[in-house]
Amino acid sequence: MKMYRRRLFIYCCLIFSLTACNFNTIHAPTQTEPEVIAAEIKPETMQRTPISQIQGAQHRSPLEGQTVTNVYGIVTGITVSGFYLQDLLPDMDEATSEGIFIAAHSIGTVRVGDEVLIASGVVKEFNPAGVGSNSLTITQIQANDFNILSKGNPLPEPIVLGEGGRTIPNQVIANDINGYAGKSGLFDPQEDGLDFYESLEGMRVQVNQALAVSPTSKYREVVVVADKGKNATVLSSRGTLVIRANDFNPERILLDDAFINIPDIQVGARFTQSIIGIISYDFGNFRLLPTEKLQFSQGNVHKETVAYSLEDNHLVVATYNVENLDAQTNPQRLPQLAKDIVTNLGNPDVLALQEVQDDDGALDSLVTSADVTLAALLEAIRQAGGPEYAWLSIDPERNADGGLEGGNIRNVLLYRTDRGLDPTSAPAGDATSAVQVLVRDGKPQLSMNPGRISPSSYAFRDSRKPLAAQFNFRGEDIFIIANHLNSKGEDGALYGDIQPPLLLSETQRIQQANIIHDFVLQILAVDPQASIVVLGDLNDF
Repeated sequence: MKMYRRRLFIYCCLIFSLTACNFNTIHAPTQTEPEVIAAEIKPETMQRTPISQIQGAQHRSPLEGQTVTNVYGIVTGITVSGFYLQDLLPDMDEATSEGIFIAAHSIGTVRVGDEVLIASGVVKEFNPAGVGSNSLTITQIQANDFNILSKGNPLPEPIVLGEGGRTIPNQVIANDINGYAGKSGLFDPQEDGLDFYESLEGMRVQVNQALAVSPTSKYREVVVVADKGKNATVLSSRGTLVIRANDFNPERILLDDAFINIPDIQVGARFTQSIIGIISYDFGNFRLLPTEKLQFSQGNVHKETVAYSLEDNHLVVATYNVENLDAQTNPQRLPQLAKDIVTNLGNPDVLALQEVQDDDGALDSLVTSADVTLAALLEAIRQAGGPEYAWLSIDPERNADGGLEGGNIRNVLLYRTDRGLDPTSAPAGDATSAVQVLVRDGKPQLSMNPGRISPSSYAFRDSRKPLAAQFNFRGEDIFIIANHLNSKGEDGALYGDIQPPLLLSETQRIQQANIIHDFVLQILAVDPQASIVVLGDLNDF
C-alpha cells in the first residue's frame, strides 16, 4: 500500500480567566484655549518630581515606597480606580517612561486633558496577578492629594512605534536576565522587548499602518504588528507570526478593550488610521489600550481547506482539538464542528479528537461517558453531508485526566465505516489498564483495542492518557496513537517577572513523550516496517 503523510491540523487554545475591568471611554478634549482652574499654582516655579525620575530605567521604581511631591502632567486616560498622567517636560531619555498611573480612591471631576499636580503621593509597584505572582508590576502613585490646574489641554504627542519613531525589537524578549526582571540591573530597551515596552509604561503611543495577525479573541483582544508587518521577522503565508526557537515575536502588539469596544477583526485586517493608546500591563502581557475608535479594512483569510485526490489505497488521518466539547452545554457548536470536519478537513478516514468532555460537560457529577456527545457529533456530520463514522473511546476515571473539574476530557478516535477500515478484534480497554504489544503470528497486535498507554504512570498524572488503536486497512495493519500531552498553562509568561520563563510543564511532557516513544519501539521491535501514526495536540513548539 502507499502511505501518504498528510498535513496534521492541530487546533488549540490558551484560555485565561479575566477579571472584569469596567473602564470609562476616553474623549479627547477639544483644541480650545485651556480653562485655568488654579492659577495660583505654578508648576514651573516649584521643585517638581519628574515622572521619568519615578519610573527610572528599570522595571521597578527606584523610588518605590517613598513619598513624592509635585508630580505634574496631563491626564491621558481615566479608569474606575484612577487615571494615567503624562509629563509635559520629558527628560529626552528613551529608557525612562514619561507616563504613570495615579491610583486614587476618588478622582472627582478629573477628565482627560486636565492639567494635574499630584501634591503628594506614595510610589508603589502594583502586581496585577497578586502579590508574589510571576508578573511584572505596574509603577503607580497612590495619591494623597492632587489639584486640577486647568482643563481642555491638548494631549501629549504619542510616541510612534516602528518606522519614523522608536524601533520595536523583533526577535529578543529578554536575553540578559537570569532571575527576576524587577531586580535586574541591566535595562536594554533597544534590544529587549521586555524592556522596550517597560520604557513606555503609561505613555501614549501610536502604531501606524497596523496589520492584524490574529482574530479578535473571546476576551476582545487582537494582535497587530506595525507598518504592515514590514519589520516582523517571519509572517506565514496566512498572515500570522511564526514562532522560532529563539524568536517569540516581541514585535507583536496586543490591543486590549479597556477604553473602547474592539470589534470582530480577522487576520489580515489593515488599519486605515493610526492606532493611538496607552501602554499598560496585565495577565502576563504588555498591552496597548486604544483610546480612539479603530478604523480598518477587514481581513479576508478563510479557514484552510484540505485538497487531495482520494484513492482506494490512500488513508487520510487528521487531528482536531474540539476544546471542551459537550453536546449538553453547547449543542450550537456541533454544526460548525461538523462543517469543519466535512468541508475543511475533507472527511478524513481517521480523526483524532482532543478535549471531548463527558455528557454533562463541566458539571462535576458521576458521569464520565461521552457517548451522547459523540453520537450527537456524528449525527451533525451526517446532517452536514458527511459519511458514516464510528468512534473508539475509553471513559476516564472521574477528575483524573486534567482539564476542567467535572469535564473528564479524553482522546477519541473517529473512523469512517465506508472505507474498508476495521478495528482489529481485541477486548476494549478501560481507564486504568495499560495496553500491551503482543506478538501474534509474528506480527504486533495490541492486547486491547482501543487501549490506554501507561495510564497509571506518574507522567500522566492529572493529564490525558494516550489512546492507542489498531486498524486493518485493505489487508494492512495500521497503528494510531492519539495524544493530548501536558499543556503549557503552568509555564511562566513570556513577559513574566522571571526570565527566562520557567517551563514547568516541560518535564512532564518530555516524560510523556518518552513513554509514547518507547511504546512505538515495542511495535517496531516486532515489525520494523509497521505503519504507525502518532498525532494529536502535543502542546509544544
